[in-house]
Amino acid sequence: MADELAEFAPENCQRILSYITGWTSTIAWQAGNAQGIFIVGSLVQTIILVNNEDYAFPSWQGALLAIASMAVAYVAVVYGSKALPYWQNPVGAIHILGFFAYIIPIWVNAPKATHRDVWLAFENNGGWSSLGLSALVGQLTGISGFAGLDACVHMSEEVQDARRSVPRAMLTVWMINFSILFVAALTVCYHIIDVETSLEDPTTYPAIYVLRGAMSVGWITVILVIIVVLNIASNIVYLATVSRDLFAFSRDRGLPFSGWLSRVNTKRHIPQNAAMTSCVFAVLLALIYIGSPVAFYAMTSLATVALLQCYGLSIGMHLWRRINHPETLPPAHFALGKWGIPLNVLAIIYSAYGFFWAFWPQTTPVTAAGFNWASVIFVGVVLVAMVYFFFKAKHTYVGPVAEVEGRGPRMAGR
Repeated sequence: MADELAEFAPENCQRILSYITGWTSTIAWQAGNAQGIFIVGSLVQTIILVNNEDYAFPSWQGALLAIASMAVAYVAVVYGSKALPYWQNPVGAIHILGFFAYIIPIWVNAPKATHRDVWLAFENNGGWSSLGLSALVGQLTGISGFAGLDACVHMSEEVQDARRSVPRAMLTVWMINFSILFVAALTVCYHIIDVETSLEDPTTYPAIYVLRGAMSVGWITVILVIIVVLNIASNIVYLATVSRDLFAFSRDRGLPFSGWLSRVNTKRHIPQNAAMTSCVFAVLLALIYIGSPVAFYAMTSLATVALLQCYGLSIGMHLWRRINHPETLPPAHFALGKWGIPLNVLAIIYSAYGFFWAFWPQTTPVTAAGFNWASVIFVGVVLVAMVYFFFKAKHTYVGPVAEVEGRGPRMAGR
């Protein structure tokens, strides 16, 4: 995304905008990396709790399980990098089979809610002044589901015919996952008989409450194991992506220790130092969960707001270029044609809208434990980035455009 700003923004602000976006993009993907391992740790604890109702669900064990998940991803990305392209299709097949194994028993066995309960019944459990405000604050889960779809863009240097393949992959993934997730969410909603009871499920997952009414503990365990396997596979791919993002910005000398971070392992031909650093950062974020049970919400919020900032600013500069200097736009193999400007405008509006709501805490009154710390971290990262720029990066960071002009065409991978 820093590349788009460096290419499409006005020349007098290309460098600083691409630099700031490089930092926020980096923190977004790093937070998302931590979010993924946190999910795995939480799900493993859920499996234990489903089979042992006396399990206390301690936070420190969740953190340790998250760290173990990160170790698995690191080993797979660094030592199994050559195998990554071959096992993704089997994992995709497991994804589809797991989906049917999940929804069919629910539709057959679980008690059903009414259409009115699903579409017209609302509850305000966050303490907000109105139901409408509560619904707006609760959008983060939905908004975050659309953030990060550009993951394959960061692997574009390693993809053949990336100009065609990457956009197609993004759209295909979006259509498949949207279809699956919408049906899965609708299935859960249609089988929650008592909202209050589902929210009080000891696993903290209302979906587990639905599963309890549809299948045995053994089958629930099988479903959860499949979900854990899929999330581990997702974490592996995500780490590969986030390490390339970190490597690319370091290659442009935008971060501290850029020389070391951008070093490529000559034997495996991968940015191993960037992968290692990404793992350490994710582990440090996962440790926050020991002291705060809302750490997952903060990580999700941080990844979402940082990506939305990147999306909005990048699309905004592309729109500026499209309106003011359309003749300077390079030819595209995947063009929006006459729909380009209106879709760009809608994307910017939605990015700003989501950016605003993703900073809100889940409940009110707000306490230190329930505060959404993403706002503090996001602002802190931007301040650190600016301090580093004035003391160091302004002498070393020239931006992707200058690199392209000076060394010939290349993609920076962001």
